[in-house]
Amino acid sequence: MLTDDEKWQFDLHGFLILKQVLAPDDLSRMVALCDEWHGLSESELPPPLSSYEDPAKNPDSARAILDPEYADPVFDRLILNLQIMRAVLDITDNAPQHLLSALTVNQTDSNEIGLHGGTVGSIRNPANDYQAGDGRVFATFLNAAISLVNVPPGSGFVCIPGSHKSYFQRPEDVDIYTGPPTVVNVPINAGDAVIFTETLCHGALPWLREDTPRRTVFVRYSTSYASWSPGAGPKEDFKDRLSEDVYQMKQQWPFQGKKPVVEKLIEQLNG
Repeated sequence: MLTDDEKWQFDLHGFLILKQVLAPDDLSRMVALCDEWHGLSESELPPPLSSYEDPAKNPDSARAILDPEYADPVFDRLILNLQIMRAVLDITDNAPQHLLSALTVNQTDSNEIGLHGGTVGSIRNPANDYQAGDGRVFATFLNAAISLVNVPPGSGFVCIPGSHKSYFQRPEDVDIYTGPPTVVNVPINAGDAVIFTETLCHGALPWLREDTPRRTVFVRYSTSYASWSPGAGPKEDFKDRLSEDVYQMKQQWPFQGKKPVVEKLIEQLNG
């Protein structure tokens, strides 16, 4: 799965950059759907799509449209993307559950996204954990942020590298503008993904490009035997819109034994 170098990078920094995980046709389709759906009011979105926050009530917030995989197969396929799965399977010890996908748009006038995530001292949620040892890295909650546009330096994803292992409280004066070496910006290209553990302290600088919004698909996974998210699992009323493999990936699973979809993915990755 992950190479020794990738494990070292992930353990050191708390994130990995995966280059060009999207096929060009899928990328174009996602951009088109993103613009179409974000052009609709909340009541016009095709069920079960909904916004994390209704833009009519909070127009300054970056809008995140949830559950796009129920509305188009391109987002269904993304959940099991082999390049992303190569990391997710390895880091969850072959026990992933898909929690949520969100299609997010940031405009130049959207509110900034302050630093969040991470753990402090003994205040550690066992369902949001990071460990390393015996040649492995392990996390119970992962985010895959797939950019649909080129993200130039000075905007987009920022984080405090290594903060996923930090024991101490972050100083109050450290924020998204602090800059390196404490806070680093991660510019990427359209089609690239940033895989990071939720224990990593992260945020985003304001979007600077006026010619196009920042479009990102966030795909979240947890360990399937200890999901922290209440109500996690497939939407049964809309399960006919999902592939069988994604439907299973959304389910919780006993600690012992792999999901059949995981067995299938491992076989595909091993060629």
